[in-house]
Amino acid sequence: MLSLEISNQCGRLLSIIIIYYNSALLSRLLQKYEDIGNTRGLALLRRMSPVAWQHIFLNGHYTFISEGKELDLDAMIEGLTLS
Repeated sequence: MLSLEISNQCGRLLSIIIIYYNSALLSRLLQKYEDIGNTRGLALLRRMSPVAWQHIFLNGHYTFISEGKELDLDAMIEGLTLS
């Protein structure tokens, strides 16, 4: 019973992390498109939700090695264009 509870809590934590990650990316895209006046990009953003999973592969085993570096979301967004 305890392992089931741990599994459920891990699933909830993973969901929260994905929603936060998506929200952070969408917020940065929103700021970028507002700054440059990209009305088409802004219209596309209005149809997106931070509660999306299609771009995340949830199966498998992952090893993350950050070497003390933080994920730079701004650098990720810099080259991204919605059209």
